[in-house]
Amino acid sequence: MHRVITPSVRIEQTRRRLARLRAERLIDRITLPQAGRLRVWFPTPYGAQLACEWPEIRGRRPPKTVSDPTLARLRAGHALTLTETAHARIQRD
Repeated sequence: MHRVITPSVRIEQTRRRLARLRAERLIDRITLPQAGRLRVWFPTPYGAQLACEWPEIRGRRPPKTVSDPTLARLRAGHALTLTETAHARIQRD
């Protein structure tokens, strides 16, 4: 996530931002034990609902959120593939 969103800043700054959003219950995370303790972040139902009120997203249907950590872990492979693909495309463009 750091490489896609803010690759030009130190990772500590991204970690602080994510911790703040998590403290406000807008996002949550799971840790994948098989992947070297890689963390997977996802919006909470409240965070997705709040984001849908932003002018850029208003009028769109809220995404299905993952509130169950087990389900998030099962979907993590797909999410990571999408993120890596987006990162590769950004790097190319």
